[in-house]
Amino acid sequence: MLDYKERLEEFVRACKKKGLKITPQRLAVYEILLKREDHPTVEEIYEEVKEIYPFVSLATVYRTVETLEEMGFIRKVAYWGNSVRYDANIQEHDHLVCILCGSITDLKIDVGCEVPQEVNGFKVLSHSLYMYGVCPLCQKKD
Repeated sequence: MLDYKERLEEFVRACKKKGLKITPQRLAVYEILLKREDHPTVEEIYEEVKEIYPFVSLATVYRTVETLEEMGFIRKVAYWGNSVRYDANIQEHDHLVCILCGSITDLKIDVGCEVPQEVNGFKVLSHSLYMYGVCPLCQKKD
């Protein structure tokens, strides 16, 4: 897997190839996603970008996230409430979802089975397993 700096450079190259401007705001959105492991919403990303670039709009962050997803640099993860969450880890992996607060954590577990190439007539292209429970922080509150 590419490291942080290499992934940013790859993103810049891909933007240039598509004729997209390399704006500081666009880079900031991707950098935030690369640094975070908690699968933020667009609104959470916006709040972080706004600290660096106070005049950035929420619409700009939404468009940037959509562009990043279309280009394959990030992926959507489980919907929780009304907000989609995003992950810069585009390798196949699974997730733990807290049913109380909605936090999503990468799950590093070997479930002990191969993913079939075909299921019920569907050609399997990728997979993701979601396990639902109560996170450590919510357990402490309870």
